Amino acid sequence: MYDVISIGAATIDIFAKSHQFLVKNNLLSLEYSSKNEISQSLICSGGGATNSAVSFSRLGLKTACLSLTGNDILKTYILNDLKENNVSTNFLTISENDTTDFSIILVAPDGGRSILTNRGQSRLEEKNINWDKLKSKWLYITSLEGNLDLLEKLIGYALENNIKIALNPGNRELLQKKSLLPLIKQVNFLLLNQNESELLVEKCKNKTDFWDKLIALGAKTIAVTNGREGAYIFSQGRQYYSPIINVEPVDETGAGDAFGSAFVASLIHRLDIKEALNWGIKNSASVVAFLGAKPGLLTLDQIK
Repeated sequence: MYDVISIGAATIDIFAKSHQFLVKNNLLSLEYSSKNEISQSLICSGGGATNSAVSFSRLGLKTACLSLTGNDILKTYILNDLKENNVSTNFLTISENDTTDFSIILVAPDGGRSILTNRGQSRLEEKNINWDKLKSKWLYITSLEGNLDLLEKLIGYALENNIKIALNPGNRELLQKKSLLPLIKQVNFLLLNQNESELLVEKCKNKTDFWDKLIALGAKTIAVTNGREGAYIFSQGRQYYSPIINVEPVDETGAGDAFGSAFVASLIHRLDIKEALNWGIKNSASVVAFLGAKPGLLTLDQIK
């Protein structure tokens, strides 16, 4: 029995930060045909499933990662990162005829970033899961590359087996709003950023009925993060808010994964919603102070 199984994407993240990147009019740019210096770089595993799984493990939980990789040299980065962080790879499937997904992440001097993603042809499917061994207190489901049939199967399995569900949907799920909304009603914890929440309720945050429509989605607890403006939580008829912890940002990649995983980890440790919000804010603040989504993830002793 695991405390939590993280499900979704496993990728390779290739980070390049340069003080020569220009940020103007909401654009990250370089002079055309120029040669520029990289000030910091990193190659490591990424994706919502591996990021959250490593976070859960560091926070003292028995954790597994359920994901799909290609059959190439890149998969070794993922396997090594998970094993070094005591995350079980028993649910990791290798797609023999595909390559591992990867992202090139261009990081601006202020920590903001733009991401280029290369996705393979394969995605996680029902056949890739050993359902008989899927025993856990929680399923933490991140992007499934639009596979709502699998999401419905996972939620149904969780309900039948008294497993709690956390959901951080990706863009491909959100674009299938009509099919996604009935599934959200079964979720214990829903994690969205501001843009995602506005897409789901078709309202801007500054509209008077925005929050009412968000709560009406039906998830038991909903988190809305908004980058440097902090995070809101809605649970059992109550609203909670926390600003961010002011740190010098190095790279904002993985802040959402860090927040959501720490929030759920706190609930598994039987802490209340206020403390769960505090854990999420602490973990995300630590992550953005480092290059990459994993180096800054806090341990249980550190977050306490």
